[in-house]
Amino acid sequence: MMIVRRRGRSRIDPAHLRLPLIALIDVVLFLLMYFMIAGNLAEQERELSATLATQKAGPGGAGAVRATTLHVLRSGGRGVYRMGERTITGREELVDILSQLPKEPGVVIRSGPDAVIADTALALQACKDAGFTRISYVAAED
Repeated sequence: MMIVRRRGRSRIDPAHLRLPLIALIDVVLFLLMYFMIAGNLAEQERELSATLATQKAGPGGAGAVRATTLHVLRSGGRGVYRMGERTITGREELVDILSQLPKEPGVVIRSGPDAVIADTALALQACKDAGFTRISYVAAED
């Protein structure tokens, strides 16, 4: 077998030199997506504060939930807040009632399926104004 050398191409011409950048870009994007999916961007669960407090009751250890539940509903075109059997329509009344409750167990805000974001935000702010530090939010189920 005879190997023939081409004439005129003894030096490398920079105009004909190409780097495979497309493959490099693919690898970099693949690594970026891998680390985005594999990484955990959320706060560690052990660092989150628990809102629901339980108390051991008897030898069986059955827990009793002591957190206050505040339901955010929509009735007649305005926000209505319900705690147990009590229905509250005004912000000041809601803050007054919440400020009389114990703060340690916290409060759980449950929005209804037709609740508006503004009404839920008002409930969250009323809980903060009443002095609650443990506030949880549960979205409506469709």
